[in-house]
Amino acid sequence: MNAIIFHGTGPQASYDKFWYQPTAKTLRESGIATEVPELARLDREPLSDTLKEFDELGLPVDENTILIGHSAGVSVILALLERLQAPVKASYLVAGYCSPNGMGHAALKESYSWNTVKANAGECFMLNSFNDPFKCNQDKGIELFDHLGGTLILRNDGHFLQKQQPLLLKLIL
Repeated sequence: MNAIIFHGTGPQASYDKFWYQPTAKTLRESGIATEVPELARLDREPLSDTLKEFDELGLPVDENTILIGHSAGVSVILALLERLQAPVKASYLVAGYCSPNGMGHAALKESYSWNTVKANAGECFMLNSFNDPFKCNQDKGIELFDHLGGTLILRNDGHFLQKQQPLLLKLIL
Protein backbone atom coordinates (compact mmCIF):
# COMPACT_ATOMS: atom_id res chain seq x y z
CA MET A 1 0.00 0.00 0.00
CA ASN A 2 1.13 3.56 -0.66
CA ALA A 3 -0.09 7.02 0.29
CA ILE A 4 0.36 10.42 -1.27
CA ILE A 5 -0.21 13.58 0.76
CA PHE A 6 -1.02 16.72 -1.25
CA HIS A 7 -0.21 19.86 0.70
CA GLY A 8 -2.25 23.04 0.67
CA THR A 9 -1.24 26.43 -0.61
CA GLY A 10 -0.63 29.93 0.67
CA PRO A 11 2.35 31.88 1.96
CA GLN A 12 3.10 29.38 4.72
CA ALA A 13 2.04 26.13 3.06
CA SER A 14 4.52 23.70 1.61
CA TYR A 15 5.25 20.00 1.77
CA ASP A 16 7.21 20.35 5.03
CA LYS A 17 4.67 22.39 7.06
CA PHE A 18 1.83 21.57 9.41
CA TRP A 19 0.91 17.87 9.75
CA TYR A 20 2.16 16.59 6.41
CA GLN A 21 5.57 15.21 7.40
CA PRO A 22 4.56 13.91 10.87
CA THR A 23 1.63 12.09 9.26
CA ALA A 24 3.87 10.69 6.53
CA LYS A 25 6.35 9.49 9.16
CA THR A 26 3.62 7.68 11.13
CA LEU A 27 2.23 6.07 7.98
CA ARG A 28 5.71 4.90 6.94
CA GLU A 29 6.28 3.44 10.41
CA SER A 30 3.00 1.55 9.92
CA GLY A 31 4.28 0.02 6.69
CA ILE A 32 2.61 2.38 4.21
CA ALA A 33 5.02 3.85 1.68
CA THR A 34 4.20 7.56 1.82
CA GLU A 35 5.23 10.54 -0.29
CA VAL A 36 4.58 14.23 0.22
CA PRO A 37 5.51 15.74 -3.14
CA GLU A 38 6.40 19.40 -3.19
CA LEU A 39 4.16 21.14 -5.69
CA ALA A 40 5.77 24.54 -5.27
CA ARG A 41 3.44 26.47 -7.55
CA LEU A 42 0.22 24.74 -6.50
CA ASP A 43 -2.72 27.09 -6.88
CA ARG A 44 -0.49 29.80 -8.41
CA GLU A 45 -0.19 28.12 -11.81
CA PRO A 46 -2.81 26.46 -14.00
CA LEU A 47 -4.00 23.10 -12.70
CA SER A 48 -2.74 21.44 -15.89
CA ASP A 49 0.83 22.54 -14.99
CA THR A 50 0.48 21.18 -11.46
CA LEU A 51 -0.82 17.85 -12.80
CA LYS A 52 2.07 17.67 -15.27
CA GLU A 53 4.53 18.35 -12.44
CA PHE A 54 2.92 15.56 -10.41
CA ASP A 55 2.97 13.14 -13.37
CA GLU A 56 6.68 13.77 -13.85
CA LEU A 57 7.31 12.45 -10.33
CA GLY A 58 6.18 9.00 -11.47
CA LEU A 59 4.38 8.13 -8.23
CA PRO A 60 2.02 5.15 -8.47
CA VAL A 61 -1.68 5.89 -8.24
CA ASP A 62 -3.62 2.63 -8.31
CA GLU A 63 -5.94 0.38 -6.31
CA ASN A 64 -3.37 0.26 -3.48
CA THR A 65 -3.08 4.06 -3.18
CA ILE A 66 -4.44 6.27 -0.43
CA LEU A 67 -4.82 9.92 -1.47
CA ILE A 68 -4.72 12.55 1.27
CA GLY A 69 -5.26 16.20 0.44
CA HIS A 70 -5.39 19.40 2.42
CA SER A 71 -7.21 22.50 1.19
CA ALA A 72 -6.00 23.24 -2.38
CA GLY A 73 -4.42 19.77 -2.39
CA VAL A 74 -7.98 18.41 -2.48
CA SER A 75 -8.44 20.15 -5.85
CA VAL A 76 -5.48 18.20 -7.22
CA ILE A 77 -6.95 14.95 -5.91
CA LEU A 78 -10.32 15.65 -7.53
CA ALA A 79 -8.61 16.28 -10.88
CA LEU A 80 -6.51 13.10 -10.52
CA LEU A 81 -9.56 11.01 -9.68
CA GLU A 82 -11.37 12.42 -12.69
CA ARG A 83 -8.74 11.07 -15.08
CA LEU A 84 -8.05 7.65 -13.52
CA GLN A 85 -9.16 4.44 -15.20
CA ALA A 86 -9.61 2.52 -11.93
CA PRO A 87 -10.35 3.49 -8.33
CA VAL A 88 -7.82 4.16 -5.58
CA LYS A 89 -8.14 2.48 -2.18
CA ALA A 90 -9.29 5.61 -0.31
CA SER A 91 -9.42 9.40 -0.43
CA TYR A 92 -9.10 11.70 2.59
CA LEU A 93 -10.13 15.28 1.86
CA VAL A 94 -9.13 17.64 4.69
CA ALA A 95 -10.49 21.21 4.65
CA GLY A 96 -11.48 20.56 1.06
CA TYR A 97 -13.74 22.40 -1.29
CA CYS A 98 -15.00 21.94 -4.85
CA SER A 99 -16.43 25.39 -5.57
CA PRO A 100 -15.09 28.90 -4.96
CA ASN A 101 -14.79 29.95 -1.34
CA GLY A 102 -14.25 33.64 -1.98
CA MET A 103 -10.54 33.29 -2.72
CA GLY A 104 -8.88 32.83 -6.10
CA HIS A 105 -7.84 29.24 -6.76
CA ALA A 106 -6.01 28.23 -9.93
CA ALA A 107 -6.21 24.56 -8.90
CA LEU A 108 -10.00 24.55 -8.76
CA LYS A 109 -11.83 23.43 -11.88
CA GLU A 110 -15.08 25.06 -12.91
CA SER A 111 -16.77 21.65 -13.01
CA TYR A 112 -15.96 17.99 -12.50
CA SER A 113 -17.26 14.74 -13.90
CA TRP A 114 -18.62 13.77 -10.49
CA ASN A 115 -19.68 10.24 -11.47
CA THR A 116 -16.09 9.50 -12.52
CA VAL A 117 -14.56 11.18 -9.47
CA LYS A 118 -16.90 9.28 -7.14
CA ALA A 119 -16.25 5.97 -8.91
CA ASN A 120 -12.48 6.43 -8.54
CA ALA A 121 -12.34 7.87 -5.00
CA GLY A 122 -12.51 4.53 -3.18
CA GLU A 123 -13.60 4.88 0.43
CA CYS A 124 -14.03 8.64 0.83
CA PHE A 125 -13.64 10.72 3.99
CA MET A 126 -14.12 14.48 4.25
CA LEU A 127 -12.98 16.47 7.28
CA ASN A 128 -14.16 20.07 7.48
CA SER A 129 -14.58 22.60 10.29
CA PHE A 130 -17.36 24.86 11.39
CA ASN A 131 -14.74 27.48 12.26
CA ASP A 132 -12.47 27.32 9.19
CA PRO A 133 -11.12 30.86 8.66
CA PHE A 134 -10.63 30.22 4.92
CA LYS A 135 -14.27 29.22 4.39
CA CYS A 136 -13.45 25.55 3.76
CA ASN A 137 -16.18 24.98 6.30
CA GLN A 138 -19.15 22.67 6.84
CA ASP A 139 -20.89 24.03 3.72
CA LYS A 140 -17.91 23.03 1.55
CA GLY A 141 -17.78 19.63 3.26
CA ILE A 142 -21.49 19.06 2.66
CA GLU A 143 -21.03 20.04 -0.99
CA LEU A 144 -18.24 17.45 -1.38
CA PHE A 145 -20.33 14.87 0.46
CA ASP A 146 -23.31 15.52 -1.81
CA HIS A 147 -21.10 14.73 -4.82
CA LEU A 148 -19.06 11.86 -3.38
CA GLY A 149 -20.94 10.25 -0.52
CA GLY A 150 -18.68 8.53 1.96
CA THR A 151 -18.13 9.92 5.44
CA LEU A 152 -18.25 13.61 6.35
CA ILE A 153 -16.75 14.60 9.69
CA LEU A 154 -17.34 18.14 10.94
CA ARG A 155 -15.07 19.55 13.65
CA ASN A 156 -14.00 22.81 15.25
CA ASP A 157 -10.38 22.46 14.13
CA GLY A 158 -10.02 25.63 12.06
CA HIS A 159 -8.17 24.91 8.83
CA PHE A 160 -6.53 21.75 10.22
CA LEU A 161 -3.11 23.37 10.55
CA GLN A 162 -2.11 21.61 13.77
CA LYS A 163 1.16 19.65 13.78
CA GLN A 164 -0.67 16.39 14.51
CA GLN A 165 -3.93 15.05 13.10
CA PRO A 166 -4.78 12.07 15.33
CA LEU A 167 -8.29 11.61 13.94
CA LEU A 168 -6.96 11.45 10.38
CA LEU A 169 -4.40 8.84 11.40
CA LYS A 170 -7.03 6.84 13.25
CA LEU A 171 -9.21 6.82 10.14
CA ILE A 172 -6.34 5.70 7.89
CA LEU A 173 -4.81 3.13 10.18
